[in-house]
Amino acid sequence: MQRLSMILRLAARDWLHERSLSLCAVLALASMLGPLLILQGVKNGVIDGMRERLLEDPAVLVITPAGSAPEGGYPASFIDSLRTLPGARFSVGRTRDIATDITLKTASGRMQSIGMEPCAPGEPVLEHYHMPVLRDGDIADIVLSSTAAQSLGVSAGDALTASLGRRTPEGQLQSVTIRLHVAGILPPEASGRRMGFLPLTLLEDIQDYRDYIAVPKRGYEGRERKDAERRYASFRLYAQDLNAVEGLAAHLAARGVDSRTRARDIANIRALETAISRVILVISLAVGAGFTAFTFSSVQGAVRRKDRMLAMLRLLGFSRTGIIAYPFIQTLLTSLCGIALAGIIYLLVSFSIDQIFAEQIHGAALARLAPGEYLAAGGLTLLIALIAAARASIRAASIEPSSVLREV
Repeated sequence: MQRLSMILRLAARDWLHERSLSLCAVLALASMLGPLLILQGVKNGVIDGMRERLLEDPAVLVITPAGSAPEGGYPASFIDSLRTLPGARFSVGRTRDIATDITLKTASGRMQSIGMEPCAPGEPVLEHYHMPVLRDGDIADIVLSSTAAQSLGVSAGDALTASLGRRTPEGQLQSVTIRLHVAGILPPEASGRRMGFLPLTLLEDIQDYRDYIAVPKRGYEGRERKDAERRYASFRLYAQDLNAVEGLAAHLAARGVDSRTRARDIANIRALETAISRVILVISLAVGAGFTAFTFSSVQGAVRRKDRMLAMLRLLGFSRTGIIAYPFIQTLLTSLCGIALAGIIYLLVSFSIDQIFAEQIHGAALARLAPGEYLAAGGLTLLIALIAAARASIRAASIEPSSVLREV
């Protein structure tokens, strides 16, 4: 153990003594590894940024039927069952257009026809933009898109009314008024359409009223409902994440429901990620081959320069194991210093990149490298360096002490 400790100190002192050569080796390693870390960090930042921007739009995760509904519509039980599918987050039925196109009127008399979307507790769009849960009642809550709010000239907290008209089987015209409370306004990025969200129960009652079906809780007269189970013209199904969209679309297809998704946008991101990963892999292999050759030649040359010194150490009683460890120790020192310097280079360059593109990326990090990725790159670099040093270490161990005596 004492001799091993001594060989460690000798190797370290020798490495420091040849500071010029050691510094060149460290810089060479850092110049190879640093750009790879930067490239991987930028790749992570670009791809993750694109994913985040997609996820910021809940519409990317929504799946809707592509064709017409089956005869009679989709049963409520079918839509409820969609929530149990693997990767599903939320589902809600959509009423017919007869209930979704509503003319709203402000207190000042301004009127505007707005398309409505049904919602229920857990609606991803409202949760994402921190909108309150919409309540139904004598005065129901409504959330408007920014476009709809601008066209009506209203803001959160204002009151609206909706006039509903219908014709009875006898040909008489009837109308009722619904009072609404603007519970929130969606930001412009949420939707460019002139639309709003209303509780599903209210839209169901509006559809029944216009179909001349009785709604006792609201005092709407009409025929008795024939079907015990409510049916919907369409539905919205939300996936939990991007990876679940295709699976849910496949589940719907297996049930005979063609669907519309943003699969093309998702596929484009995946294709870009695969292409960049392959480019980085090819560059990494080329750099790795160059680094292996450089390490092999530099360590081999160092051992040749120190033949007499290593032979003298053998003559002084150091074992072959100690001599084998000598080149390994110096290679280890070079690799660790080079990996640390490459990390510093990455931090400096990534900070500069983020500062240069701060306005374009709105303060987000363009270069992102996880600690695990840095450690993996460093570990692989260290492994390659030690493998490259193995042959030189074996040669060092084969040096005969008698070679020193012959030269004296």
